[in-house]
Amino acid sequence: MGTFGAILKYAIEIEDTTSKFYDGLSQKALENAKGSICEFSDASKKNKQTLEKTRRMEMQEMILEAITGIDSTNYEAKFEIPDFAGGANNAVGIEQKASSFYFDASKKLGFLPNAARTLERIGKERESRIEKIRAFL
Repeated sequence: MGTFGAILKYAIEIEDTTSKFYDGLSQKALENAKGSICEFSDASKKNKQTLEKTRRMEMQEMILEAITGIDSTNYEAKFEIPDFAGGANNAVGIEQKASSFYFDASKKLGFLPNAARTLERIGKERESRIEKIRAFL
């Protein structure tokens, strides 16, 4: 990922994949966890829309601005759902990797304050999911 456009594209893919993951996990969730898991899916769908809007708003020449130090392999996570407990454990890893990506990317995009704030906000949201998920384990 060497440009603003590539970073936002990756972020959009994270949200899309995570939303689908949580949709699948909700099918295996116990009743007390199902509502929260569905909320995580809905939040990821909303984040995807926010990121798409941010990309459109900041499109100008910044999409080609070189950005170094963001390697997608550092943020790869398991999106497997063997059962609810296994899926929830993977969800913790997904949220840790996603929040790290968003915080790292927001620092790299400091020259675009609106985009940086959006990424940081999503990173904080993703970080807050971790304890909620752990409560179901």
